[in-house]
This record gives sequence, C-alpha cells and structure tokens, in this order.
Amino acid sequence: MHNSNRWAAVALFMALVGLPMGAFAEPTKLPVGYRSAQTLATQDASVLQVLEDQRISAQLHKDSWGNGLDEDSFDEPGDLVEHPLLNARLRLLSASGEVLASEELGYPLAQVEKAPIKGLPETVYFLTIDQTAPMGSYSGPATQLLLPSRQQLTPLNYKSADAKVEPLTLAQTGKAAWQIATPAEGGADELLQVSSFMDGDGDDDFATRFETYRFVDGQWQATSSQKAGYWDAENEFPARTAFP
Repeated sequence: MHNSNRWAAVALFMALVGLPMGAFAEPTKLPVGYRSAQTLATQDASVLQVLEDQRISAQLHKDSWGNGLDEDSFDEPGDLVEHPLLNARLRLLSASGEVLASEELGYPLAQVEKAPIKGLPETVYFLTIDQTAPMGSYSGPATQLLLPSRQQLTPLNYKSADAKVEPLTLAQTGKAAWQIATPAEGGADELLQVSSFMDGDGDDDFATRFETYRFVDGQWQATSSQKAGYWDAENEFPARTAFP
C-alpha cells in the first residue's frame, strides 16, 4: 500500500475508534545516509536524537571514540574518497516525532547524556562531540551543555572574568581534562577544567591553566589561574585546592 493511502487508512481507523492522531504518529524520517545512533528522552518529554553516518556501526562508534576515526577503520576505505563520511547531527524531537531543531555537529561521532550536575534549577544535558584527530595530544572529545526546554540545541554560555560571554566547552584530550565537583560550602556543583599548553619558545616551556565554572545568579561564570609547569592525562587530576 502506498504510504499516503496507508496513513489515510490509519487516520480513518483512529477516527472510528476515537483515538487521537498522535497515538500512532508516523515515524520521523532520517536524512539520506544516516542512522539513528542514539535517542534520549528529556525531562520535558522531548527527545534528543544523535544521527551518524550509516557506515558507522554501534561497535565502530565505541571502538573509535577518543581514538580517532580514519579510513583504516572501514572495510571499504575506498568508498570514503567518493563519499566522505557525513558529520553527526543532533535533533530535538517532540513527543509526537516532530523535528523541533536540528544541528550539524562538524564531526562524525557524537553522544548525549543527562548531566549529573546537582543543584541546578533545571536539568541540563551534555552534548559531547568527538574531535579526536588520528594523531596528536591536543584534540579529543569536547562537551557542551544543553538546556532543551529553554534553548533547544543552543549550547549554554558562560561569562568570563573580563565579562566576555562564550559557549561553555569542556575539553578531554591528552593535555586537558575536566571533572564535576561538589563545593564544600554547598550550592550547585562546579565544573573544573585543567589544561596544559606551550608557553614559550623552548620545548620544555609549558604552562597549566586551572578553570572553575560556577552557576551563579542564573548564569555560568568562570574564574581561572595559571602556573608554569606541565600536566597531561597520565597524571592524577589536580586537587581541588589547585583551582580558584
């Protein structure tokens, strides 16, 4: 039966038995070349959906996460020359399957999860985009915060000490890491980010930055400090006292 005829028949049946149309809403179509890699129901009954190139299986996603995804990862790498990998997309769907918002994410792998941050007035979600390059230690998964009930797929911003407002992005690389921390004095959880980078002309000239993101007066705010020295992912995460 043709799709239009099929759904007309469904509509007639539901009208006869008194069911609302939303009870059997037509499934939301996927863009050509994509598979639904993840769906996550939100607190307000909407759904966050991650789409990835259909050539990236769930197992390949798992094996490649944080390791870099290149042509050697595929059984038929030659196909990527004529048909490069599609970048992941994030969609926000209503309970009935309507696409409320959609964003292309710039890289092939992504995932979403409910953020386990305590003390916030509303539930936020982590969107992590795997930006790992096949080589090097300065790239890796980058995490942003989403508030679908208010901002849909627009990432949350933070205000820096110099009053600049920018998207809050947390890096996990060979020379950067972050954690959620509960302040001893109470209040909302904080986000701690440590990162190390070249700071001079010599091979051993490194500096390490310590950043704290706090939710204050309805907005994320950042403070930071910096000292000479090197940190990488093989080291223990710095003590809370290292952060401002």
